[in-house]
Amino acid sequence: MRPERLHQDRRHRITLFRGSGDGRRAVVCFEHGRDRAMRGFEPPDCPRFARRLGIDALVVQTARRDWFVSDRSAALAEALERATRFYDEVVATGFSMGGYAALLYSAACHARRVMAVSPQYSIDPRVAPYDPGRHPKFAHIGMAMPRPEDRGARDVAGLLIYDPAIAADRAHAARIRTGFPRLTAVPLPHGGHPATGVLALAGRIGPLAEMLVENRIDAAAIRRDHRAVRVGAESYRLSLAIAALPRHPARALPELRRLARQGNPRTRLEAGMALLDHAEAEALALLGALLEEGAELPPGPLHRLRRRLVNRL
Repeated sequence: MRPERLHQDRRHRITLFRGSGDGRRAVVCFEHGRDRAMRGFEPPDCPRFARRLGIDALVVQTARRDWFVSDRSAALAEALERATRFYDEVVATGFSMGGYAALLYSAACHARRVMAVSPQYSIDPRVAPYDPGRHPKFAHIGMAMPRPEDRGARDVAGLLIYDPAIAADRAHAARIRTGFPRLTAVPLPHGGHPATGVLALAGRIGPLAEMLVENRIDAAAIRRDHRAVRVGAESYRLSLAIAALPRHPARALPELRRLARQGNPRTRLEAGMALLDHAEAEALALLGALLEEGAELPPGPLHRLRRRLVNRL
């Protein structure tokens, strides 16, 4: 599928991948925030589920971690309206920041259904005081952040997937459910951020998107899938142990120590920080060993570790 550039300015870009089908259906995929600094565009990829279904895919990217809110937002909305007006059916998808954008631009892209995974309702401190970790990012947007229902299609159907064990994500989901009452809410406990993290490890994201495209949403089936694969997922065990730590330390600490020694680098980092926050004596040694190995670590958690260490000085 050869990419076709439909729109680009200094802030946003739309790339079309034409499917092998009749061209009557399309999915609009909004980029999520990248772990590393977002300064410019990365090469767009066509979603594999779109290839399998033979539908057109429009990949929407942003050059900054701006939640698709900038002085070029109106131009992006106009470009989406033009690009999708002749399709019989359009769906939109997005994870985290991309989930917010999928809701915000749902009307502009004529979406009938949306799959928003762990989306934010807002990161404005005045609107979302429950999410202080993202408040510094709001300052970088540099302008008011619209509520998604103010510009989106309030009657859009689809999926709202979130992890109820993450307090901020649970609060965002509650606000979004009010603004978009036809969305089917699917809580996936200890799935992480995004909440489909456990399903992704088992290669189960594509079937979710296909469910959306084919309008056969089954919340019970998604929850069953999550339960079936979560026990073997490191990220699930980590989240469960961290949640249990305040009330059940005798059970949680051995699991956190094991994960801090034997998990993948990100799991070891997160488990070590949880032990550090609990004032466990071996936490610094475990984290030090991880850092000495020189493994590639995600910048977000690594930045949180630096803040914790500075606060201890």
